[in-house]
Amino acid sequence: MAGIGFKLQKLFQEDYFSSRLKAYAFAGLVTSGPWLIVITTIALTQFLTTYLSIASFEERTTFNLTVSYSFIFSQVILGIQQLVVTRYLADCFYEQRYEDIFPTFLGMTKVTLTIAGLLYLLFLSFSKLPFLLNVLILILFITINLIWVHFLFLSAAKFYQAVAYSFLIGAVISIGSVFVIDRFFLDYLTAPFATSTALTAGFTLGMVVTLFGLFTSMLLTFPDRGTHDQFSYFSYFDRYPALFWTSFLYNIGVWIGNWVIWFSEGGATHLGTFRYHPVYDTAIFLSYLTVIPTMTIFVISVETRFYERYRVFYGYANEGGTLQQVEKAKTAMLLVLKQELQRLFRNQGLFTLFVLVFASTLLGYLELSRDTISIFQMTTVGAFSNAMVLVLTLLLLYFEDQRGAAVTSILFFLLNGVFAFIIAPFGYEGFGLSFALGSTMTFAYALIRLIQFVSEIDYHTFCRIERAPKSNRFTRVGERLNRIGA
Repeated sequence: MAGIGFKLQKLFQEDYFSSRLKAYAFAGLVTSGPWLIVITTIALTQFLTTYLSIASFEERTTFNLTVSYSFIFSQVILGIQQLVVTRYLADCFYEQRYEDIFPTFLGMTKVTLTIAGLLYLLFLSFSKLPFLLNVLILILFITINLIWVHFLFLSAAKFYQAVAYSFLIGAVISIGSVFVIDRFFLDYLTAPFATSTALTAGFTLGMVVTLFGLFTSMLLTFPDRGTHDQFSYFSYFDRYPALFWTSFLYNIGVWIGNWVIWFSEGGATHLGTFRYHPVYDTAIFLSYLTVIPTMTIFVISVETRFYERYRVFYGYANEGGTLQQVEKAKTAMLLVLKQELQRLFRNQGLFTLFVLVFASTLLGYLELSRDTISIFQMTTVGAFSNAMVLVLTLLLLYFEDQRGAAVTSILFFLLNGVFAFIIAPFGYEGFGLSFALGSTMTFAYALIRLIQFVSEIDYHTFCRIERAPKSNRFTRVGERLNRIGA
């Protein structure tokens, strides 16, 4: 994220309200932009097919679940390699080993496609959908998985505008395709599953355009496109196992409550293929929209104030500053960290409180049921705590507390899963409570961990021991794959 700091600082130095507005818009675009565009795309397509469509309920549900499943399980697959590859890329950039970046992209792509293919075969083993729709689901699922891989590499290269614009153009095409098919072609689609297949094809077209834009940006960003040693990054699974557990279990922890509730009271099976919970899934989807301010405020806080103090402190620590310089820099860094976290908690907390107070009014316009509104109020609390968990995890990783970040993700996964299993039998009265409890308790742990860690920052900075990997299993696998590729 440090790459956008210069742009943000320049905008904030200008003493104009419009400049500050641009800074917030810019931060929102490059951080929450792709995520927000994806959510908006899904929301608009669901709105089009639910409130404006002449398609049957069954066809609309098939389309919505196809899109939702593709995004949910692609995020789980991304979590397997996300932070490990990110750390490897960071080291490549720092050490100026630019020739190793594109081979890593190829290696991560191959691993992602392999895992996605295996997961799709599992889905195919119980899918009762027609052949053409199954093929489209495969294309959509593979496309979204590849989009996340490209997103990771282009973000590491700080090519944020290309990422945001690719997502935006693809989103417009997806929504436009769904709208055109819905308005002008549904009368001609009378065969079974023809409508949901056509809608899925239109949405997939937009995602393919997004992927094409990202791939073009990859070619422009990395002109040195070698193919050697594509799996050398596997050694980082041995070197930094905590990063694997952090990203993998966090991404599963986000969805494990949904998976449990899919099989609880009110859960449904669609066409003998998709499990879902129409009330709970709607509530938690809407609740995640309420934490968009967190992402924007956090990035601005980090880039305009915290990162500068952070860089000065570690600059003195690494380059041999005097004790007085180190102490002064540490005090300034921790003071800014405290102030920015307080501001973040306060602002997002007030926004979440506003949403909770006026939930009935705000959601009343969508004509949602009382059960959905009640669950939404609980999941909104969970979404707030979840956002804070993500922020604190990132800060722990800033300070190289990988163990703390991993324990945070483990807790997030276990608490959300255990509470979901315990509370699910209570039905609608308990839905959402498990997510709120699990996320809030993890939030409390992560905050305490960060406070304890930074209170001993001198020790962790100057006395940390770099332990040798306990295993070289992944390193050997990577070397074997490199030899096969050669």
